[in-house]
Amino acid sequence: MENYIQELLNTEPVFWLLQFEGAAYLLTVFLVLYAAKLFYDLFTPFNVNEQLTEKDNKAVAVSFSGYMFGMLIILLGIFHEGSSGSPAVHEGIDLVRDLLDTLIWGVIGVILLNLARLINDRLILSRFSVIRELVEDRNVGTGAVLWGGYIGSALIIQAAISGESSGWLWDVAGSLLFFLIGQIGFIVYAKIYEWQTRFELHKELEADNVAAGAAFGLSLVAVGILLSGYLYLYDSLPGFLVWLVISWFVLAVSRYIVDKLILPGALLDEEISRDRNWGAALVEGSIAVGMALLIVPAFLA
Repeated sequence: MENYIQELLNTEPVFWLLQFEGAAYLLTVFLVLYAAKLFYDLFTPFNVNEQLTEKDNKAVAVSFSGYMFGMLIILLGIFHEGSSGSPAVHEGIDLVRDLLDTLIWGVIGVILLNLARLINDRLILSRFSVIRELVEDRNVGTGAVLWGGYIGSALIIQAAISGESSGWLWDVAGSLLFFLIGQIGFIVYAKIYEWQTRFELHKELEADNVAAGAAFGLSLVAVGILLSGYLYLYDSLPGFLVWLVISWFVLAVSRYIVDKLILPGALLDEEISRDRNWGAALVEGSIAVGMALLIVPAFLA
């Protein structure tokens, strides 16, 4: 009891919370986020400020929010891998070097996330102009797919840059390799999703079907959770390829469960394509994400 009271009244955490290092890391976060916005503006043919504040474009807002949230996911992974916030920093680790590592890996994360956007545009949503759908049509469904693609890719990037360092060159090369394999996983899953559904995903998205975009976007988040779960624990390429197949199978089963058991009496595909029922789409996507969160510890723990 006495020890418990001493822990409750311990003032040591107050001392650590009032140190300078936390503010320094927070400043680094803002610098990386600003760099992320600059890269976003650089690689898109529209001005995000104009679209959000002057034209109130909700499609761009949904997509850009996924991009920025994805960057924060990547930064969280960098912090966990580094010494930020740990007492070791205060015991003599070079703070400047640690902040520089955070800044450099943050910029690498920005570049990879923008590369993921290009892959989304050219290889996953390849049958129409994503930019036109966002800017001219203000297509929130397309924005939702990009939202899911950003977050799913960010989870994979976060996992790819984790682990013990083998030197800068190998760290960057390994991160890029697993990032690209993860993107292939997204591309193949998009084909499987279209094969599994009774509607044409691109056709529904181009017709401004928000339900179709929400369901597929959340499914991309689920793919990111599954693939990143493996990358946190293993580096084996054969194992990763097997896990890709398991992940695709899990998500296919998840969709079948929603269709037959959770929402019986109505075809999920018709609810999404004909009725544009985004409530049913959220149920499908949420269960896919939940299944992914459960499957990772069930298979990999």
